[in-house]
Amino acid sequence: MAEPTGKIDISRVLNNTFGVIMRHPLIYLGLSFLIIGIPNALLQTAQGSFTTGADGFAVASSYSAQGVGFIVLMLLSILLQATLIVATLNDLGGKPLSLADCFAKALKKLLPLIGLGIVVALGVGLGMMLLVVPGVILYLMWIVATPVMMAEDRGVIDSLKRSAELTSGSKGMIFVLLIIFFVLAVVFGLFVAFIGSLSTILLAIITLVSNTVTGAIQGAGVASIYVDLRTAKEGTDTSTLAEIFA
Repeated sequence: MAEPTGKIDISRVLNNTFGVIMRHPLIYLGLSFLIIGIPNALLQTAQGSFTTGADGFAVASSYSAQGVGFIVLMLLSILLQATLIVATLNDLGGKPLSLADCFAKALKKLLPLIGLGIVVALGVGLGMMLLVVPGVILYLMWIVATPVMMAEDRGVIDSLKRSAELTSGSKGMIFVLLIIFFVLAVVFGLFVAFIGSLSTILLAIITLVSNTVTGAIQGAGVASIYVDLRTAKEGTDTSTLAEIFA
């Protein structure tokens, strides 16, 4: 068992995040491609085509379709993240991965996860309206609320409280970690923009790949942060975390 240090280890989080994806690319990238990549690409394509509509009915219908598409995409994103969180906890705990089992556990928690997502969105959104900083602090406090709910079987409020407890003292390091992910995303975004200037088809393909990779990293990354916080603050072994899904 690791000795508690109280501080998150950025290098370990990065290694765990990309490590689980590389060990199980078909699960992480394949599932992200199906659940996020394709639906997001379809929604973006639809939005592009809607702007060219000529008659009023088509335009009105497009807004309705976009709204439904956005809601569906949000639900799929929640389901994907929860599934990949379960998969990451199992992998880091040395357990074999079963996609069907991970998906079933995520689906079972879908309604509480939706409630958690709504509370987090409202809290962070309100904080962003109050000079941004409160919103950023709340986001950092609640960043591991979803893995807490999945791993510790807590309710919405308890998951938020537990996340705030785990992230206490590590918000600065988590912020640095998010900056690293942001920089990587910007570099990749510039590459996408360059490719897009050469060919519209290439832009669509690269965007699809970008959405897929982003979805995989978000699920694995949040779970890896949670695992490292548990290890840093409580000395919890990863094999112990995986036992909750036995």
